[in-house]
Amino acid sequence: MRNRNEETICAVSTPPGKGGISVIRVSGPSALKNFQKIAPSFLKQPPQSHQSKLWSLLDMQNEKVDEAVVTYFANGKSFTGEEVIEISCHGSEYITAKILDLLVESGCSVANRGEFTFRAFMNNKMDLVQAESVLSLIESQSELSAKIAMRQLDGHISKNYLKIESDLTWCLAHIEASIDFSTEGIDVVDQNVLQIKLQEIKSILEALIKSYHSGRIIKDGVKVVLVGEPNAGKSSLLNCLVQDEKAIVTPVAGTTRDVIEGATVFRGVKYTISDTAGLRSTNDVVEKIGVEKSLKEAAFADLLCFILDLEKEDWLEAFSKLNQLKNTKILVIANKLDLAPSANAESVRKKLQGLANTQKHFSVVLTSALASDTRSRVLEAIEVELGGFSYIEEATISSSRQFENASYAFEMIETTLTEFEKKTGAEFVAMYLKEALIALQKILGHTYDDQILDRVFKEFCLGK
Repeated sequence: MRNRNEETICAVSTPPGKGGISVIRVSGPSALKNFQKIAPSFLKQPPQSHQSKLWSLLDMQNEKVDEAVVTYFANGKSFTGEEVIEISCHGSEYITAKILDLLVESGCSVANRGEFTFRAFMNNKMDLVQAESVLSLIESQSELSAKIAMRQLDGHISKNYLKIESDLTWCLAHIEASIDFSTEGIDVVDQNVLQIKLQEIKSILEALIKSYHSGRIIKDGVKVVLVGEPNAGKSSLLNCLVQDEKAIVTPVAGTTRDVIEGATVFRGVKYTISDTAGLRSTNDVVEKIGVEKSLKEAAFADLLCFILDLEKEDWLEAFSKLNQLKNTKILVIANKLDLAPSANAESVRKKLQGLANTQKHFSVVLTSALASDTRSRVLEAIEVELGGFSYIEEATISSSRQFENASYAFEMIETTLTEFEKKTGAEFVAMYLKEALIALQKILGHTYDDQILDRVFKEFCLGK
C-alpha cells in the first residue's frame, strides 16, 4: 500500500459559498508536476519560491476554465514543509469544484481534515502545541483569544515545555547514572541539586496549569447566566448587555419560559449571556420545565449573575433562591435602582455586603437595566470577579489535552520530591520522573500515537 504522506493532496482552503476569490491548496512531492497538467506552460520558466503569477487553467480538452493567481512554494519553504501550489481562483462554486476535479484527475488526492497542518507537524515545521494553536486561531472570536493563539503559534508556550523537558531529561540522566555507578560508591550529582531543579520545574508547571482556567475562558468565551425571581429584570438586562432585543420584555411575571442566549464582546473578550426562567414554585407545567432548565444552565456558568428586584419591598426574601445554586463565582446585581427610593441605595448596599459576609461570597452591583452605563459597569464587574485578563502577556494554555498532561507531570514531580524525602531508592524515583517526562513529550508531540494525533487534528476544517 502507498504511504499517505507520499501522496500529493489538494483541498479548497476557503469557506464554501460565493466569494470574490477561492483558494485551493496543493501540497506534496508531485504538486508542481500535477499542476502542470492543468497549466501546461507553467514550467517553461522555472518558478521561484514565494512568487505569484497570473495563469490560465485548462481542462483536459485544453478549454480554459479560469484565470488564477498561482503562488509556488519550494520544498522545505512552505507551511507544510513540502512543495506547495496555492491557486487563487474566482470564487464561483462551480469553478472551484471544477479545478479541484481537474487536480484529482491529474493525480492528487483530496485532503483529509487538518491534513496540511498534520504534514507541517510531521515535517517538524511545528510541534503539537503550535498545531493546536492553528485551530484556536481559526476559531478565535475575540481579540484576546486571537492573541493567545498567536502567542502559542509563535512558540511562547512551547519554550516553557521544551525547558521543562530538557531539565527533566537532565535530572533523569543523572539519577540513572547514579544507579549505574551505585556499586562503585560514586555520587554523580548531589541530591539537593536535583531537588532544587525539580522545584523549579514544578513552579513553571504550576503556573501553566493555573493559567488553564483563564485561558479556556478567553478561548471559548465567558459563559454568564442570569438567574433570579420572575420579573426581576433579567430579560431587560440581557438585551442591555448584548445590545440587541434578544428577549421579550413585558411586565408579566414568567414571560421567559426557556433559556435565551446572546453574545457580546467587551474589551477583547467574548461573553455568552443566558437569560433564564424566573426561579419560583409553580403549578404551570411549562414554567416548571423552564425553572428546571434554569438550574441546569446555571450549573455550567463561569459566573452566575443573581438578579434582585429592588422595587419589591421584600427583595431580601429572594436570597433563599441563592441557596439552590452551587456556583462558586456569583455576582449579585441589585436591579431597578431607578424605581427604588434613592435614600435606600446605601442601605441596600450595606445589607447586601452583610449577606455576602455571612452567606455565599459574592460581589454586588447596584444598577438599572435602563441606565446608559449599566452594560460597562456589569461587564467590568464580571471581569473583576473572574480575576481580570491582564495575564494575556504571560504563557497561557487553553487546551484540555495540555492541561491533563501537564497536571499528570506535576503530580509525578510532586511524588518524586516526596520519595526523595523518604530516601526511597533511585530506581523508584527514576520511574516517577520518567512518567513526568513522557507526559511532557506527549504535549509537544515528541512522543505520540494515533489517539493523540486524532485528538489534536479531528476538529480541523478541510484545507488547513
